This record gives sequence, C-alpha cells and structure tokens, in this order.
Amino acid sequence: MYGKTLTVVANFAILCALSCYGYGQDSTALRADEQAFTLKMPVDEVKVTFHASDGKGDPLENLKKNDVQLSDNGKLQSRTVAFHEYRDLPIRVGFLLDNSPSMQTQLDWSQVIASELIRGFFRANSDQAFTMGFGVDARLTQDWTEHADPISKGITVGLEKRADEREGTAMFDAIYKVCREKFSEETTALSGNFILLFTDGEDNSSQRWGAEAVDMCQRARTAIYVFIPEWKSRASRGQLILEDLVSKTGGRVFYRSRQSVHESLALAVSDMRYQYELIYSPPGLKRDGAFHHIKMKCRVARAQIQVRSGYYASAKPGETK
Repeated sequence: MYGKTLTVVANFAILCALSCYGYGQDSTALRADEQAFTLKMPVDEVKVTFHASDGKGDPLENLKKNDVQLSDNGKLQSRTVAFHEYRDLPIRVGFLLDNSPSMQTQLDWSQVIASELIRGFFRANSDQAFTMGFGVDARLTQDWTEHADPISKGITVGLEKRADEREGTAMFDAIYKVCREKFSEETTALSGNFILLFTDGEDNSSQRWGAEAVDMCQRARTAIYVFIPEWKSRASRGQLILEDLVSKTGGRVFYRSRQSVHESLALAVSDMRYQYELIYSPPGLKRDGAFHHIKMKCRVARAQIQVRSGYYASAKPGETK
C-alpha cells in the first residue's frame, strides 16, 4: 500500500512539473525523437502548427513567441500559453494521383515528381507514405509504408486507369476520403502531414463540395501541395481551384516553368520537417464546432509563414482542434 501511494504521488508530481514547464517556457527546440509525450489540450486553448522561412526559402530558426503575431477571427491574440520549435520531424505524405483522361499527357511528369520525392528526400527509418489513384472513384494502391519500392509501384498503379472505370473526375471526394481515412484527427505523434496532389483541378463528379474537402484537411491538419505545368496570367478554373485549396490548407503551388522539381520538393519537405507550434487561449472561446479564421504575421524581415487558414472549435469534450 505504501509503495502504491509513493507511485501515485510521484506520478502527480511529474504531471505538475510538465504542466508548469509547458506554461512557463518561451521557445523550445525539439527533435522528432525527443517527443516522449503529447499533452491533451483544454477546451479553451488552441494549438497551431506553422512553418517559417527566410527570403531564400530556408527554415527560419530560433523564432521567439514575440516574433509572431496571430489573429483569431480578426482579433489579435496575446494570451500565448506555449511556443515550441520542432526540427527534423518525420513526414507523412499521401500521393493522390488523378488518372482521368485530362491528365494522361502528364503521367510521365507525375511519375518523375513522385519518384524524385521518394528517392531524394524519403527517410526509410522514419518517414511513411501511401498512394491512391482517382477518377470517379478513389482506390488505395499502396497503404502506409516506409519502404521506397512498394511506394513506387503504388504510384505507377495509381496513375493507371482501369478499363472498367467510369469516366469523370471526383477530386474533392478523393481529398475528403484521404484526410478522413488516412490522416487521423486523433494522432498523438507530431509529424509533417501533406498530400502531394497530381491533378489539373477539374472536378465534374464529386459528391462533396470543395469546402467540405478543405474542412476535412483542416481537421486532419494536412496541407496540400500541387504541381501545375505552367503559370498563366489568365488562370484556368482548375488552376484557381487548386490555388484556393493550397492557400486554405497551408501548402504551396509549384509551377513547372518557374523552378525545378528538386527545388520544389526540397521546399515542401522543409515545410514539413521544420515547424513551430503555438498554443494560445482566445478569450471567450466556445466549444461549438464553429470555424475560426486565423492569420499569422512574422516581425522578422522578409519572413514567410505557411499555416492553414483556420481551425474548428471541436464539439468533442476535452479537446479543441
């Protein structure tokens, strides 16, 4: 009995120490392998992850909480609970491959991009990926794995269109399905989650609206990155849709005519591996499931911030997303 009492007291003391540490610190740089636990958030606190880069696109390190300005639904926030810097995070990437007729001319290019990411940036001991092809229906061609060969095979199969498949493109349905089923909302390990989307942005078959797809991405804390063949001053409808998806999820659009595939992928991977986490407490936050728009600015000259456009004040007891 005495031993059990000591154990309870010791555990309580550790928990109190960790709580005080989280509330009192300014900025802590952590490697992915140093994250031994995840703290559940009270309902009146919001956690936002973001990436900061300098004018050259390199990660901006050693930011302090006072370097960042955040607004929630247009109101400037000052009640920062904690501010962390994470380096060298594992990445979790989903290859989402449009195999509709309009993308057939881009298949070789899509294969090159996907293969370059796997061969040039993927770390077999920590990173994971899956592949999914879509036209009217989305089909998983390779589930989560850390091995390059099955990922490459899954990409090839995902780009192939089945002979019995109906014509049409359901891009929003595919994005919604990926975020709901493959990127869990309840994840406990911090990682860089993103979708590498291969499509022209045209959608003529989805049952889900674009806003629903964005909603699910934001709930799953997953950013969308997309490659577009060339930038056009008079953008097509598909290009505008893709730029909107990227903006709202905190990703990027890459144009083939503006930078190399390697440079683009290096930037995307850097976004995911080097992140900051800001925890704040908005006055009067209600746990009603409503969407809150957030905006972030950095006081460091020429700094750029990649962050999703908002969050949902979860209706689930004990947490806010």
